[in-house]
Amino acid sequence: MDAATAALAGLHARAVEAHPDVVVGFERFAAAMATRLGDGATVSAIEALHHDVVLAVAAEHGDARAIAACDELCNREVDFAASRLRATPTQADDVRSELRRLLFTADGQRPAAIATYTGKGDLRGYARVIAARALSRRMQRDAREEPLEDDLLDRLGSSLDPDVAMMREQYRPEVDAAFRTALAALSERARAVLRYSLLDGWTIDTIGERYGVHRATASRWITGAREELGRGIRAELARRLAIDESQVDSIVALVTSRIEVSLDKLLA
Repeated sequence: MDAATAALAGLHARAVEAHPDVVVGFERFAAAMATRLGDGATVSAIEALHHDVVLAVAAEHGDARAIAACDELCNREVDFAASRLRATPTQADDVRSELRRLLFTADGQRPAAIATYTGKGDLRGYARVIAARALSRRMQRDAREEPLEDDLLDRLGSSLDPDVAMMREQYRPEVDAAFRTALAALSERARAVLRYSLLDGWTIDTIGERYGVHRATASRWITGAREELGRGIRAELARRLAIDESQVDSIVALVTSRIEVSLDKLLA
């Protein structure tokens, strides 16, 4: 046994002792570390590595306990970063899903991050850096975005039928105010999925992947957000339009039904 192999055996022994529930044979471990370290597999470099690397090797090969351990660790680091950066719960949830995707899923030329962790520092620190960067990017993107209601109003205005557009102009302050109020009343997740679907052009598969849910669930979320928005617009318009009851019913029914149809077209 040469010195580098002996150093790997020592690292493997430390890893097995630290993570007894994760089973990775030495041959598989040595092969994975050779890929990770390449020309950097010197004795001193190997001896300096953290034993958490066995979790990464096991998770990369589909070990359920290793994946669960990595997932739990990453969730804690997202919570830590969110508390320090004062992120919203929706931002933290989104980054939790993004971090899971970055860690365990390859994307084009980008390998899964878990496959590039070499053990230089513990896995918690590695995850903390990724979580903080992802959360910072998300918060910066949100800060740059125009308000959701402005974008939706602009898009809806261009897609309404002429007669409804004329009615919207006649009652513009009430309609726009009702629309903004209804949007503001949506949950953070409902607003987020509307933004992803309508403004960012994400598919239900992408939204489902971001939240770690099935595409059918993502589809139900979008449909539910649209229906909740329609109900909110109808209720708010009814409250704001100071006209006869019969006129309220007809105007609310016409304007909100056409808005819902426009949303259907835009979300398709």
